[in-house]
Parts: sequence; structure tokens; C-alpha cells
Amino acid sequence: MGDAVAEADGGGARTPDPAGRPAGAGPSGAHAAVPDLEDLRGAAHDRAVLAEARVVLARRLGVPPGEALQHLIWLARDMDMELAEAAALVVGARDRGGVPGPEGAAPTGRKAPRAKGADERRAVVTQAEDVLRRVRTEDTADDAEIIAGLPEDPVARAFLDGALDGAAHLIPVRDSGGQVADFLYAELNDLARDLFGRGAEELAGRRLLPTEPGMAMSGLFDAFVEVVETGRRLERASMTYSTAQGGLSRTSRMSVRCVAVPTGLCVSWRYHDDADRQARRLERVERLALLGFGEWDLATGDAEWTPQMLANYGLRADQVPPMPDDLPKVVMDDDLPLVEEAVQTLFSRREPVEAEHRVVGPDGAPRHLWVFAEPVLDDSGLPVSINIVSQDITRRRGIERALAETRRQMLEQQAQTAQERRVAVTLRRAILPDESELDELPGLRVDLRSLAAESTARIGGDWFATRAMPDGRALFAIGDAAGHGLPAAAAMARTRNGLLGLACTGEPTGRLVGWLNELVGHIQPPATGTAVVAHFEPRRHVLEWTCAGHPPPILVRGGLAAPMEVVPDPMLGAVPDWAYGTARIQLRPDDLIFLYTDGLVERRDADLDERIERLTGILAECASSPEPVLDEVLARMEHDRAADDTTLFALRVE
Repeated sequence: MGDAVAEADGGGARTPDPAGRPAGAGPSGAHAAVPDLEDLRGAAHDRAVLAEARVVLARRLGVPPGEALQHLIWLARDMDMELAEAAALVVGARDRGGVPGPEGAAPTGRKAPRAKGADERRAVVTQAEDVLRRVRTEDTADDAEIIAGLPEDPVARAFLDGALDGAAHLIPVRDSGGQVADFLYAELNDLARDLFGRGAEELAGRRLLPTEPGMAMSGLFDAFVEVVETGRRLERASMTYSTAQGGLSRTSRMSVRCVAVPTGLCVSWRYHDDADRQARRLERVERLALLGFGEWDLATGDAEWTPQMLANYGLRADQVPPMPDDLPKVVMDDDLPLVEEAVQTLFSRREPVEAEHRVVGPDGAPRHLWVFAEPVLDDSGLPVSINIVSQDITRRRGIERALAETRRQMLEQQAQTAQERRVAVTLRRAILPDESELDELPGLRVDLRSLAAESTARIGGDWFATRAMPDGRALFAIGDAAGHGLPAAAAMARTRNGLLGLACTGEPTGRLVGWLNELVGHIQPPATGTAVVAHFEPRRHVLEWTCAGHPPPILVRGGLAAPMEVVPDPMLGAVPDWAYGTARIQLRPDDLIFLYTDGLVERRDADLDERIERLTGILAECASSPEPVLDEVLARMEHDRAADDTTLFALRVE
């Protein structure tokens, strides 16, 4: 290859080193930029389509984006397709006209309830801290003496032993003026616990106000003093009590009973934490799940419905719930037979029923309710009351309708895409000649492999062309229209046919590619692509060629192989009015020119430069073999036919 020359406005082949590695080959090769960019664009496109599909489906279903993504995964699984393909179908269906969101769906979800009483609790903490600063915070020796000198009090003992709740024996502590300033815990029973969980071991012998500042804020302390001074008993049922310790507050409903005893007073209390907790849980369950509960008393004709039950049926809190006989009056006409049959089953068969029906909401929109009801029977088997539970499933039904419409649109889009793929396959077969139908080129032996992607979704725009020119030269070209499917096949057909028509002018390859660039740039819809176009003059063995963003040919000579050097030019359709250059190289008999499309070397999990270097090494090893070069290359490059089209050209100089 020592006499390979670069002439005029192009370059020549890079001379391989003695080890058979191409000089200058490596990550900095200009041709590497285009395939790497396509990989990045493909990955970015998939992520963008998935994100867009998630937003489209969230708006359509009226659900948060995370829930929409889960529905998209289920749709893809249900339709046996990849997630990216399902996302593309959802976006495509949106572009052709979406559907409104589901009835009753909340686009951003329900708002979380705001905690009640936060300001009040902060006020309690502040006031309690004031009390703590005013009272003595440490028990004194006098307190211990008071307790030690306390006489036996059988009344207090009987109260503590008989109490079914937490109870304590309190001793008044008087100031210098004889007024009750505080109380001492003389004794507590085993059930006694305060809101912070402290019992007899922590409280006995301590003063009341430092340990329970809420007593002063709630007025209980003053009430206790009145019990001591008047002897009148105190009973308070279900009062709200708040206290604080160490900057922390606790609030609960509490019932208190206090009586005077000879040595002071005894008090018993019960916190209603469990009942309150159960009530809060029930309210949250009803609100979050839109569940309502009702009870019909058939003997009295009374109906008791929870607030959510009233809301499900579109009733206000001050409205009287309907009885079973009146229930059909609030149901939509189309659902009356179902409700009447359910009521009949309750009374005649005395069996539980469940049914779905619709009512008209306050806004005039239909509301879907799922209802469970069961009769309560007396000893004689007659119904005395009916329990009924309803759930508002309007949002769920809206989501189901939107999903059904989305699935229908996806199926339409899938059918349309499949039709386009079939057309693309047919068009490719019609445009590209079989290997046996290639034109014979003067001075060259041509071998070709053109393999369409096995997956019809991945059929792209690979093309090739050969022609013997009237002036004795040989024209050959290879290219790839960007994209997949019918648009790529259509762009491929226009590009290839355009080149063959322009080739009749006999102009240099740079001029031909420049015209081809303008042709591709004006295709509607806009398209891009890559190409290598070459002229071979058989008498002088001179090759002129132009590269438009395509991997350059590989020259194999004397057991060595290297990509042919070229000044990089942009891909077709990317830059209008670009002046493409023409490279020249002197060839020798038995030289092999190898051209290929990116489907041979591109892999998502492999470096492109390493793949091209591997291809170059394989060509150096097998070029002199009597076996077909292209089949050897395909086998050793582990070609994946499912990923993309692949076209290989091998031209041997005679």
C-alpha cells in the first residue's frame, strides 16, 4: 500500500501497521460520532416517550403519575408488548385525539386532612409551662413528713381498692395563709397511669401541679379544692384534657370522679384514648375509601346514616335518609330494576345482597355506588333492621372506562403500525434487487448480503445501488435512511431512486451527494440519512468516493486492513447547500473494498470503536480465504438480525 496516493480534494487510505491494525483507528475516528449520537438519541427518545406517556395516561385516568406508570405496565403486559412500545402507542393515540378523564377522578389525588387543634395544643403547652414556673418543681422534706405523718384512712383505702379505673389518694398542701396551694400523691392504685404513662412508682410522693400542669389549665385543680372545702363530690364525663411535660403535650378525652375523704380527697379517671382512636380510624376509613354505613330500624321507621353514607347519596347532613321503600326514588331510572330486586331479596328471602347502582350527585353528574346490605332478624326470623354499606366507586369506574378507551386506541394504533410495517417490508422487497440481480460492474467482483431486521418493528432504511456507467466506470453506493418502519422505507426508496437518476449526469461523487443532500432535505416529512457513493475507473484502478455521515469503507490489501481516510461530511438532509468533497485512492488488483451499514457494528452494550476494530481484524484475517468473506464476517461479528437492518458490500478489484 505504499504507493496509495491522495489526490485533489480528498484523502487516501490509512496505511495499516505491520501488526495488521489500522493506523489512526481508535476512539477518535470521525465516523464514530454519527452512530454514537444515534444510540444516545434512541435511548433519550425512549425515556422521553415513556415520560410523556405517563403524563398523558395520568391526565386521562385522573391519577398521580406513579399510578399511571403502573397502569401502563399492566397495559403492556396485557397486550404482550414492550413497555417502550406501549408508551409509544399511548402517545400516538393521544396525538390522534384523547379521551376525557374519568368522572369523579381527582387529577392530583385527595388532599390529606389537616390536623385539628394544633394551635390549641401549642397554647396548652405555653400555659402549662407558665404553671410549671410558678409552682415548686422539687418536692421538699416537708412533703415527705406530711406523707409520713398521714393517719390511716379506711375510706380512701376502700375507694382505691374498689376503683375500676386509675385512682389516686391526694393530700392537700396549704400555704402560709391556709389556702390549698397544691396536692400530694399519697398513694395510687395499680391501674393509675397519666397521659405520659407514668404510674404509682413515678408519681407517689410528688406534687400534683408540677406533674400535671393541665389540672390548672382545665379547671380541675380549682374543682378539687372545692371538693376539699365543701365536701361535695365532682363528676365530669368526657371532657377534653390536655397537659404537658418537658415541652411535649398530650390531649385526650377524659372522665373524672372526685370525692372528699377524711385525709383529703380521692380521684379516679379514665382516658378515652381507645374509643377516640377507633372513632378516628373509622372516620378515616370512611373518608379515604368513600365508605358509608347506615342502619334502618324497621320497627320505629328511623334511619341512621354516617356522614359519608349521606355524601355518597348526595344528601346533606340535615336531610332525612330514605327508608328501603324510598331508596328507588334516589336511584337513576336505568338501575331501578336492580335496586328493586335487591330490596325484594332483603325482605322476602331475608338474605344479604350486593349490587351496583347509580345516583345523581349534587353536581348533576351520575355517581356509581357499590352497596352491601343484610337484614337483622329476630328470634322468629323476621327482619327488625337492615344494615347497609355503600362505597362510591365513581373514580374507579371512570378509570376503567378510560383504560378501556386507551386499550382500544392502542389496539387501533398497533393495527395501523402493523399495516405500515407490512407495507415497509413489501416496499423494501420491491425497491432493492436480489443479490443475484445485481448489475455486473466493470473491473470488480461484487458480493452482497442485505438482511432485513427479523423484527418488523425494526425494519429500517438500509439501501444499496450498483450501475455500470455508459463511460465505462462503475457506480456503487450504500446508505441508511434514518428511522424505522414505513417512513424510513419511503425515504430509502426516494434516496436510492434519486441517486440512480442523478448518476446519469456523470458528475463526480461529491456533486452527486450534494444534489442528493438537497433532495433528502426537501422530502416531506423531513428525513435524514447517511451514504457512501463511489465511482471506480477500471482501466486506471482509481476509486473516487464521497462519504455523507456513513461509516467509511475498509480497504483490505496484502493481509492488512484499515478504514479509508476521509474528511468527514454531514449526513444527508442535515445541512442545506453543503459542498461535499470527493476523495481519490489508487487501487491494486486483488484489493478488497468492504462497505457496511451500522447494523453490523452497533450494539447497545458495546463500544462502537471496539466493534469497528474487531471488524477490521476479522477482514484482515479472512480476506484471502477462499470461503465467502461476508458470511465469515456475519458469523464472527455475532450479528443480531432482530436489532436492525444490515447490508454488507464486498468488491474485489480484478
